Amino acid sequence: MASATTATDNPVPQPAAEPRMGLRVILILMAIVEAIGSIPNVGTLIGDMSQFLGSGLSSFLIKTHFATTPIFAVAALALAAMDHIRHAITALALIALMRWLSLMPSVVLHGLDFFGLIGNRTVVQIIAFPLMAICAIVYATRNERLVLSTLLVSLPIMTNLFFRLALFAISIAIASF
Repeated sequence: MASATTATDNPVPQPAAEPRMGLRVILILMAIVEAIGSIPNVGTLIGDMSQFLGSGLSSFLIKTHFATTPIFAVAALALAAMDHIRHAITALALIALMRWLSLMPSVVLHGLDFFGLIGNRTVVQIIAFPLMAICAIVYATRNERLVLSTLLVSLPIMTNLFFRLALFAISIAIASF
């Protein structure tokens, strides 16, 4: 006669609630930063696009990047709020990939600039950030290393935020003289 197993015989390990909550908070903050950072781009998209040269592939990729960033940011915000960590990571990684695609026509036309602070940032945006986004998407779809995936999508966002704040501080310092 087989004995009946109870729920206490083979407990299923539950994931810790605290790390998921921490990931949710980080992803929500990153989505808010991306959403706020995309507001000027939406204004540019609605307004005059003549500042972007050409009407071909380059212009299309820039417009697509400007149009999809707020959509992906709001989606990541909503998904992280609903505890869909994997999908929120994917949405933020797609923003990084769209940013990379919008930079590609300029790289093809002008090449990579390896010198100076802006040149180093460009190389990181062209090489490192898309690879980080792809790794984050792969890990998120496999439901593996979600902490690392969150770090991989947060680093480009924080780097862009740092450069925006640094440029703002420099412009304030120059204007005060």
